[in-house]
Amino acid sequence: MNKIQKCAQATMRMPLLKSMAFLISLASPIMAQEEINNGTNPVKLTSQIAFQYQFNQINSSLNTGLLEMAYTKPFGDGSQSFRFTLPFSDSPFNAHPLISGTAGIAATNPSVGEELRLGDISLMLIKVFGVTEKNGAAATFELFLDTAETETAGYGQFAAEASAYYAWFLDNGSIFAPALVHTFGLEGGNSRGVDVNTTTIDFYYVPKLNNPKYYITADPAIIHDWETDATFGSLQVTFGMMTGKAFGGDSQIFIKPGVMFGGDAPADWSVQVGYKVLNF
Repeated sequence: MNKIQKCAQATMRMPLLKSMAFLISLASPIMAQEEINNGTNPVKLTSQIAFQYQFNQINSSLNTGLLEMAYTKPFGDGSQSFRFTLPFSDSPFNAHPLISGTAGIAATNPSVGEELRLGDISLMLIKVFGVTEKNGAAATFELFLDTAETETAGYGQFAAEASAYYAWFLDNGSIFAPALVHTFGLEGGNSRGVDVNTTTIDFYYVPKLNNPKYYITADPAIIHDWETDATFGSLQVTFGMMTGKAFGGDSQIFIKPGVMFGGDAPADWSVQVGYKVLNF
């Protein structure tokens, strides 16, 4: 994202000095706009601290939430980055995961209540390579630790996620970066025999906006769950705004509404709000 750097101009009262200042200004080079990394370029790594909460509407009578705090830091030559994520599950299942052997009863019982519980802490490694003015690629590997306080707050086992994506920088300034993501369990299932094995094809797009203070990302995806043989789609759109310098970096706020569609979709819609500080 670009920001306009202000140039000082002398105010002259005498006509001759005004003319001289005008001629000097014509001869002087135009100050280049400095690009601010707002985090939307997937192959441009930067330090980042994020606080975000996502509300998920599962159906008309059930909703859950996820609170996350994440820290990202590039290292080495800057082509790799490390990310640490601390999640907290906000769900009625965290208080009493099973009532009379049926989790659905817990979701509809008003006496159960919701409790914020620690989820699966994750560690991610991001590697960027082959970046040019026209394109670039990256791969990630994320390890989910089995730290959830309840089975419903996490996977119930160690799990991992691997992804690869390729970014094209289009002539109009937009970015198109499709990705292939696979999430899988590492222990063959949790104590209830539920395993993780999903593949996601993602079509990430960042349009170029005229005002560098704002940004938008569109994130349509197709997801297939190999365990249940379920396929569904999703669409998330992020609306972000840069909010100036903070804590030695560039701050921003964002909102990300999303919808899921298809008969196998596990939820109806979601919305995430957050605050980030980058480039510190």
